[in-house]
Amino acid sequence: MPSDLLKWAKGLTTLTIILISLYFFYQYREDFFLVLNITPALFITLSFLAILSIIINGNKLRLITQSFNIELNLSEWVGLAFISSSLNGVVYKSGSLVTSNYLKRKHNFPYTSFLGSLGADHLMMILINACVGLGASIYALTLSNKILPFTLLFLAMVIAITYLVRNPFGFSKSENRYIDALFRAAETLNTILQNKLLFRKLFLNNLFLAIVMGLRLYIACKAIGINFEILHCYLFTTISAFVRLIPMLQSDIGSRELAVGFLSESLGSGFKQGILATAVDRIFEMAWALIGMAIFRNLIIIPATNSSPDKI
Repeated sequence: MPSDLLKWAKGLTTLTIILISLYFFYQYREDFFLVLNITPALFITLSFLAILSIIINGNKLRLITQSFNIELNLSEWVGLAFISSSLNGVVYKSGSLVTSNYLKRKHNFPYTSFLGSLGADHLMMILINACVGLGASIYALTLSNKILPFTLLFLAMVIAITYLVRNPFGFSKSENRYIDALFRAAETLNTILQNKLLFRKLFLNNLFLAIVMGLRLYIACKAIGINFEILHCYLFTTISAFVRLIPMLQSDIGSRELAVGFLSESLGSGFKQGILATAVDRIFEMAWALIGMAIFRNLIIIPATNSSPDKI
């Protein structure tokens, strides 16, 4: 019963946010036509950054599977990245589910190992974005003290995640199938966190991704004539990353736009401007992700090969 209630609560919250965001999209519909005035140089730059951010995620998948002695070819890790990005943009982690199913059926990569790997990657991404957000929010404090709660939140997250990385947690094995699956997922997470070479590579990829995401939003602002400071853009993408990484909702459609809109308003940059910039950034990301998914659609359905049914 509690789990059903939670599902209903998540669904209702997600639907409410989508409806509210659609209302604002309708109110600002004429402003979206500004994107038609984008210069060829900005269009190419924004498209390149959108594609690059997707490919970086694919490269992280390649590094993780490589650590388990699974060599993905170029079309696999690039294609799965585009598919995952397009589906995750609609329903929370649906793209990751497709990726895990492909790896299980094609390469016999256990779901729990994928779950642990995803957890390690998310921890690093949250840590990096918390550090970026902390730096950007400290700068923003010179302009508005309304950002102080965010600064303290980022500081707390940096301390908490740094402690977790240095002191990995563990679970005891159990005969219960689901608890045992949780144990194996935690074991994979701890293995990755203690693999210094892999950790370093993933950390650098996530750092590069954070840099690209902030720059991408900055270019999206320029494309529609919004003059946000680049440090503010990094603060906004940090908030967006938390919305995408933390499973609070069943979809992040509208939630990123509203979160950035309210934060932009608190910094004096305008609620509408925050929503428009984030929406344009999403449009470019989803457009190229869908194009990529159409190209690599053959990866979505793959017959099972050498799969072990006794492993989760």
